[in-house]
Amino acid sequence: MEKRRTTGIEWTDHTWNPMVGCSVISEGCTNCYAMALAARLEGMGNRYYDGTTKEVHGKTYWTGVIRRNSVSAFNKPRTIKPPSIFFVNSMSDFFHDNVTDADRMDALLVMAECNRHQFQILTKRPENIRPFFQRTKAPILKNVWLGATVEDNRVSDRIDILRGVPAAIRFLSVEPLIAPLGRADFRGIDWVITGGESGPGARPMRVEWMREVRDLCLEYGTPHFFKQWGIPRNNPIGLSAPAGVSHDTWVYRNDPIGKGGSLLDGRHWKELPRDFTVAAYDEKLLEEKA
Repeated sequence: MEKRRTTGIEWTDHTWNPMVGCSVISEGCTNCYAMALAARLEGMGNRYYDGTTKEVHGKTYWTGVIRRNSVSAFNKPRTIKPPSIFFVNSMSDFFHDNVTDADRMDALLVMAECNRHQFQILTKRPENIRPFFQRTKAPILKNVWLGATVEDNRVSDRIDILRGVPAAIRFLSVEPLIAPLGRADFRGIDWVITGGESGPGARPMRVEWMREVRDLCLEYGTPHFFKQWGIPRNNPIGLSAPAGVSHDTWVYRNDPIGKGGSLLDGRHWKELPRDFTVAAYDEKLLEEKA
């Protein structure tokens, strides 16, 4: 049976939110799309989002309230039969301090049961991953990918923390890239997603910042998925616009994939992690324990 994608995120098939709610932790959170969406859902009467956001001087912010989602939302992976990839907690952070171990364990039980699927857990709090597994003795599942968001060099320590956690696939989301990442170490990282910020108030991303990350991926042999420039003014292809054609119009005309386009130096970088067989994964864990 063919998979049916239900999300606009290119690198995954479905989003799954066993929990909802979060709080701002670093500069990458400033224009978080999920804060505004959570406020809309709360305003529409979705009780699971009650109290998860607040308005301060006309801007929406997370409150830090985390709620377990509805039974139907929690069970979503069980209802989808074709093997699929799920992005976990697009409306929260699985390793937020306010998520209970009980809720995490219940979510992991769904992931273990639905081993036909792959689950991508992305966090801005990778320092909480190892303590959770040590505390609960939860198994390291072979269909669970663990990732960290690293929006610039100020939080690059998250890479080292993630590298110390056993996982089938370790990945980074260098999105939104809002400042240079710098000389990062991608050893032990299996995949890097990059992209510029989009939406109202989007901050600029310079082409040299993106090339720096791309070049690191090439150096370390790490698959690279460049999602988008975010906004047209970030995209250097607009600089070649002929007289009488605006930068933005030229971008939309010549680079239509992704918000603001996604061509980087003449090509699309849409690489995915290399496949891990069970045998290869077991061998990887043994090497890391040695």
